Amino acid sequence: MSVELHYICLYGLLIIATTLVQQLTSLANVGIMPVFSSREGVNFSGMTGRLERAILNCVIALAMIVPAILALTMTETSSANTTLAIQVFFWARLVYVIAYGLNIIGLRSAGWVASLLSILYLYWSAMSIS
Repeated sequence: MSVELHYICLYGLLIIATTLVQQLTSLANVGIMPVFSSREGVNFSGMTGRLERAILNCVIALAMIVPAILALTMTETSSANTTLAIQVFFWARLVYVIAYGLNIIGLRSAGWVASLLSILYLYWSAMSIS
């Protein structure tokens, strides 16, 4: 398994962990009965709502990064720079999730921008292959 794929798997685990935390905070936010219901009409607020939005953003980021990683892996063109880019992506997304959950706006934005730049670099690397 390439380093890039390894970090994508770690990122998947980060999304799972974030989902677990979001579910646990939803118990304090709306109580046990709405959590076990269909959740129609349930509006999460505070950390629970922010984590819900962070999870959606994480899934979108996953959908954006996977094609570039697959292209790099299938063509066996990983490099030290692509390894660094996926590492920056992972740690930036971790910062993003924590900062979003705790409502640290500037840090959240920095994590989001760093992860987006990493994604763009990985696409550039994958598409620059001759």
